[in-house]
Amino acid sequence: MLDLHGISRAAFDLVVAEEVTSRDWYEKKYRHVLEYPGQQSGPTGGIGYDFGTQTKAQIRADWADKVDAGMLRIMLAASGVRGEAARAYSRQTQGQVDIPWDVALDVFSNHDLPRYLGILDHYCPGADRLGPDCRGALFSIAQNRDAAGFVKAGARYAEMREIRACVASGDLARIPGRIRSMKRLWPPTNGVYKRREHEAVERGLAEHHPEQHARLEVTPPAPDPDLVVQVQTRLRELGYYDTGAVDGQLVPKGRTEAAILAFRHEHDLPLVPGIDDDLLAAMARAEPRQVSEIRSNATASDLREQGSETIAITDQVKGWAGKLFGSSSTLGVTGLLAWITDKATAFSGAKDAVGGLGIPPAAIAWLLAAVVVLALVAGLGVLIWFVAHKVEIKRVADYRAGKNT
Repeated sequence: MLDLHGISRAAFDLVVAEEVTSRDWYEKKYRHVLEYPGQQSGPTGGIGYDFGTQTKAQIRADWADKVDAGMLRIMLAASGVRGEAARAYSRQTQGQVDIPWDVALDVFSNHDLPRYLGILDHYCPGADRLGPDCRGALFSIAQNRDAAGFVKAGARYAEMREIRACVASGDLARIPGRIRSMKRLWPPTNGVYKRREHEAVERGLAEHHPEQHARLEVTPPAPDPDLVVQVQTRLRELGYYDTGAVDGQLVPKGRTEAAILAFRHEHDLPLVPGIDDDLLAAMARAEPRQVSEIRSNATASDLREQGSETIAITDQVKGWAGKLFGSSSTLGVTGLLAWITDKATAFSGAKDAVGGLGIPPAAIAWLLAAVVVLALVAGLGVLIWFVAHKVEIKRVADYRAGKNT
């Protein structure tokens, strides 16, 4: 009797089928080889077990009591082997591998499945509260794409981040669309493209989350993340810097949505937060926002008067740093260079003066060591002051360009 660890048998069978098709096909094609799936994968055997991504300790824990010593050595040698090296290792070991179906299924059910479910729950909080089919679909994604994708940055992982947000908020009706949207990442002939379609969780919603299933018909499809990236990039080019990160996500009431509404307002378009042909056409024709002359000539003093938090912090840091090297927080770069020259001259003079007093060499060494310590403390203050000064310059430049208020 298989332990499904809380996912449905249908979800379990889905992953097994996507990995090896069937028992008969496994015995014919996969039992005696370590496959190389491509890209940064490692030598893979059993039911989707990637030896290249596992530590030797993990491989030993999963397989040591299930295979003989020779087979275990081949598995352990695959640890850390990825990419083209994995391709070569797979060819090198062809015919030397023998992983029976029952062993492969045992490792998948009793080792891979609970481990990946634990990783899924870590990166996608709330997944453990979903029905067995829905939880199984997310397990399939985590096992196939890497569960860390639920928090990774970039447009490639936009749908996974949105699924994570849907699970956290309970907005499960948006998840099937987000799973299907991932198909954009692979050509239609790719098996992963088809796997995303099989993972979509309508049946699981109907059985275990009927209220969310009822919302499917009125849940609009989310825009293609590649299109969102295009819009986010263009908005920033046009001076709408508060659009947020270029990440392919159009979050309801988020920063990108606010930037779209601001653009629509300034170009007399309907005030709706979505992306349509009229918006894309207007953005293509638009010129960058103009920055006022007063703003383009602003200084740190102007931002200080406006109550800029960044300038207030840099003032505090520069004042604290100035105390370390005995100068003012308004030293300035020219004054900073003059201070360094002055301190170097003073240190040299002090060394010469102490040397002419007839003080024992050991005492002189201690005195000079103390001076060096004080100089290091002062130097740290100079470094801190300089970093704060650079932050201040960057803040003023961003304000002049219109990047922030």
